[in-house]
Amino acid sequence: MNALPYGIIPSPPIVYTDATCRTVDEEAYRAHLRYLLDHGVHGLCVGGHAGETECLTMDERLRVIDIAREESRGSVPVMGGVIADSTWSAIDQASALKEHGVDMILYCLPNIVGWDAETADAMAIAHFTAIDKATKVPFLIYGGPGDKSSCRIMPKTFESLATACEYLVGMKIAVRGIATGENSFTDCVAALRRAGEKTGRTVNALIAGDANLVGTFDAGGMGTINACESVRVEENMPLYQAYMAGDHATAVAIQARMKPLADVIYGLAIGRSFTYFHYRFKIAAWMLGNIPNAYMRLPQVPPPADEIAMIYDALVKVGKHPIHRPEEFANAELAQSAA
Repeated sequence: MNALPYGIIPSPPIVYTDATCRTVDEEAYRAHLRYLLDHGVHGLCVGGHAGETECLTMDERLRVIDIAREESRGSVPVMGGVIADSTWSAIDQASALKEHGVDMILYCLPNIVGWDAETADAMAIAHFTAIDKATKVPFLIYGGPGDKSSCRIMPKTFESLATACEYLVGMKIAVRGIATGENSFTDCVAALRRAGEKTGRTVNALIAGDANLVGTFDAGGMGTINACESVRVEENMPLYQAYMAGDHATAVAIQARMKPLADVIYGLAIGRSFTYFHYRFKIAAWMLGNIPNAYMRLPQVPPPADEIAMIYDALVKVGKHPIHRPEEFANAELAQSAA
């Protein structure tokens, strides 16, 4: 199995038995993992924000890891996730994931009040260096210069982390500008390569999202870890394969055809908030029949009703065939409220 993360790696949604979201629907979750695996994806990330890791109990987190390993049967790496505000808590979580056989772990930065990624990156370096030494499990870090949350990490910090951490194998990079310029994706890739020249180790750059996969690969990225594979795996796998075969034109054409859907799900290109991204992709996956419902645990709440209609319209526009309409989601919400 490749020791470095690459290619199309879905971050699958958790599926619940009903709108109360009290219980994970294990059979529906298994079925969705099989759907993704049947399309030839290169890994499973079952511990990210899209998988609601921060809203699951530790027992639930470990259970979905077990399910993913059972369904993948060693065919692709299974990546667990750690979201913790304490270094020692992160190490404890990672130790539990290690015992359950994960191949890699995806970490988010601690949510430090007042965190300044440009002047206080010593905290990030100390955090991940301690994790690296304590756990000895291949890991990735989520963050980038385009993320305005506590997960903001600058290219210079990428270089420091990749130099200091022996087990760091990938960065899931949140960035607004793919191609060139200061703090672009290209800048992040260059920082990781500088570290590699010092250490002899490779740390792969993967994009968080799939709106510009062609630009990602052009800039030296090795893949994507994102939730939209639950909606777009049928397009993103051929896009990846075309690009890797040297058929740039086909890859560009697939990306251009899917742009209206990416614009709605990510929101920013049409003047909408990015906040509802995870719920939007889950609704889209439900509309296509890829999962039986789209409910999420609080504090996630559905996007505005007009956005739910926009998701449906975008699916149709890009040639998808939704089997559920927006009003079905609204009616289910009303029924649950009445209950």
